[in-house]
Amino acid sequence: MRKVKKDAFRLYGRWRKQKIYCPAFKQNVRFSLKGWRHITGATGNKKRNYKDVYRRLRLLPHAKMITKKSTTIQNIVKRKSRIFYVLEAVVPVNESGRIAPRKVRVVYEEDKRGRKVFLSVMDKKKFRRRKK
Repeated sequence: MRKVKKDAFRLYGRWRKQKIYCPAFKQNVRFSLKGWRHITGATGNKKRNYKDVYRRLRLLPHAKMITKKSTTIQNIVKRKSRIFYVLEAVVPVNESGRIAPRKVRVVYEEDKRGRKVFLSVMDKKKFRRRKK
């Protein structure tokens, strides 16, 4: 886990210095420490367990690819004075040595200046059916 986290932080640090354009937002997005802390559960009231942090760190490389290729915003949620945007894609994910398709969500938050700031990346391992 330490090596995965260290490698992911190095990658994330490079992204923080880059200008990454998102066609869905028609603007560059920011990768800040807020997103890193959210993924690793380092701050706030949402402490993440080991498996959740590991899974999100493994999905991190997909976050940049989804951001650069997405042309559609999947969801917009307003909570209090904050606005969240969701980008989604089905990507091949290595799962115990097997490549399996997985729906990956990338969440951005809008700051006071209208810029989009990366907040989180997550997946849905199994698609649940709704009961009728």
